[in-house]
Amino acid sequence: MNRTFFKAWRNLRYFLFPLSLFYGLAVVIRNLFYEWGIFKVKKLPRPVVSVGNIMAGGTGKTPMVEWIGRYFSSLGKRVAILSRGYKRRTKGFVLVTDGVKIFANPDECGDEPFQMALKSIEEKLGWIVAVCEDRYSAGLKILEKFEVDVFLLDDGFQRRDLYRDVDIVIISGDELGEFLIPAGLKREPFSSLKRADVVCVWGDIGKADKCKRYLDGNKVIANFDYELLEIRKFFDYILSKEEFEGKKIIAFSGIGKHIKFIKLLKDNNFIIEKDFEFPDHYRYNWRDIEKLINILETTKAEFIITTEKDYARLFNVKELEKFPFFYARIQVKFLNGEESLKQKLLGLI
Repeated sequence: MNRTFFKAWRNLRYFLFPLSLFYGLAVVIRNLFYEWGIFKVKKLPRPVVSVGNIMAGGTGKTPMVEWIGRYFSSLGKRVAILSRGYKRRTKGFVLVTDGVKIFANPDECGDEPFQMALKSIEEKLGWIVAVCEDRYSAGLKILEKFEVDVFLLDDGFQRRDLYRDVDIVIISGDELGEFLIPAGLKREPFSSLKRADVVCVWGDIGKADKCKRYLDGNKVIANFDYELLEIRKFFDYILSKEEFEGKKIIAFSGIGKHIKFIKLLKDNNFIIEKDFEFPDHYRYNWRDIEKLINILETTKAEFIITTEKDYARLFNVKELEKFPFFYARIQVKFLNGEESLKQKLLGLI
């Protein structure tokens, strides 16, 4: 959500509050129907781990899915990742990668599934990645062709039609004081956290105190942040973050929380000459690229840096190879609760 729209929406949120009440009632009724067995839940013949949130917008689910995928891969288990493929231009089932080749582009599968597919190939992780509105049928199609030990659902907390063995919810503390959609960004009330098996708190764990009354003693609570792993040239080589220290850059992103991307860069001693925020899942055009290049040429900046998700969206624009476009690779860094989470996951296999 860009800043101009966000400010306008914030000014209207109290007028939208009555609609949030109706939305909240619909969510409660839907959840009750699942709990009463009126809405049926389907179960895949393999363990399923879901990573989701209660907020609309970015809470960094994809890096957590990648962390879990790497953990299972380190144990020699074959992982299949199922996603809806948000903002893709296709319908139905699309196999993004079989762990060896990539069969779809970002427009066909969405930026986050494509990002995970690239990672599967580059790091030789062997993950299968597929997108489909119906993740149960997607799982069955994958099992017809591949041996799979565990399924991971990216953004699966609200997909209650598919049984999951471990339900992981990420909260960032920004949920506090938020209304439900459309007056706020919450998809569900805090009481929905009762369904979670694991709650991962991004950043200051003190912000999550309000949620604790919904969490019984059997739930795992982990605290994590994201750390900058490396900087990569588009389509090319890797640089250490130290090589950028003291050099001016232009930063841009089209993600849910641009401000946190900028903070990450500043925390790693990047000097940001200018930064540009695009809407989440934004599809870039050549005018956007030209604008960034022109600003680079008229300032003292030496590099243009974006996120890995934005790189996935720009992957087909090979002309960028001629320009100093780089992207930041991040990874989950646990502050506490990592071993408890690993034990929870290990219990599935």
